Amino acid sequence: MAIDNRVSLHKLEVFCAVVEQAGVGRAAAHLYVSQPVVSGHIRSLEERLGVALFHRVGQRLELTDAGHAAYRWSRDTLRRSNELERELTGLTGGTTGAAAIATSMTVGSYLLPPILTDFALSHPDARIAAHVFDPNQIWEAVTSGLCDLAVPIAPRIPYGRGLTGELVGHQDLVLTGAPDVADDCVSVSELSRLPFVSTPRGSIRRDIEDMELAQLGITDREVVIEFGHPEAIKHAVRAGLGVALLFRASVAADLAAGSLQEIQIADARPRLPVFVVWRTDKRLSPLQRTLITVIRDELAS
Repeated sequence: MAIDNRVSLHKLEVFCAVVEQAGVGRAAAHLYVSQPVVSGHIRSLEERLGVALFHRVGQRLELTDAGHAAYRWSRDTLRRSNELERELTGLTGGTTGAAAIATSMTVGSYLLPPILTDFALSHPDARIAAHVFDPNQIWEAVTSGLCDLAVPIAPRIPYGRGLTGELVGHQDLVLTGAPDVADDCVSVSELSRLPFVSTPRGSIRRDIEDMELAQLGITDREVVIEFGHPEAIKHAVRAGLGVALLFRASVAADLAAGSLQEIQIADARPRLPVFVVWRTDKRLSPLQRTLITVIRDELAS
């Protein structure tokens, strides 16, 4: 069976949105179009491919076997198209082009902005985009081709997912408290008795924090309130609600201004590595290689 060569990339984008948003209505809202427009694109794509892509199970749309194959092909086609565009604009010795970076909230809010801003100032013809994801979505953003590289704070790189990268630095987890309320230093045993402000249970960030504390022998602590953003956590700490373990990048300005106080943990320095990661089979453009070098040098220092 021959595929109609009039299949457009836009139709593939709409099809992938229906799959990933789990329905026509959600896909329409995600794409800011009407449901009939989305349905029309799906019907047209089915006609051009000569197969049914979905079948209905109750109120749900589920992919047919042909739909699963078409989805894999669509994702790969869109990934390669996005990467080709960025690569073609970057074949000029590393001074122009595009680079999309996947990162987490802390890195994207505190570590990368000054680095990427300086890079953009020195490379005015470059197009730089930093995308902030939940930590568990960062790897998918790179493997799918949505982003060229990732800069996460993570315990390790999941090499089994076709990724490669390098260690470029570390970030301390700093125990912080309200000024004039917290002690300057606590022992590990005293740490286990303190009230904590943390991220919600089940989040990747909370898992990382719990893992680091477990390495100090702390497996049970009191978390008095949970917030999903470091700025909200810092607000609660400043109010004296408890202490918090936060990455140094997110509290550096607060410590310098005296609005938060660093509490030393006797005989312990929890820290996590910072990586630059890209897909193993990806051909990095000169601009992207230049950017990796700049990020490496800045974070290493």
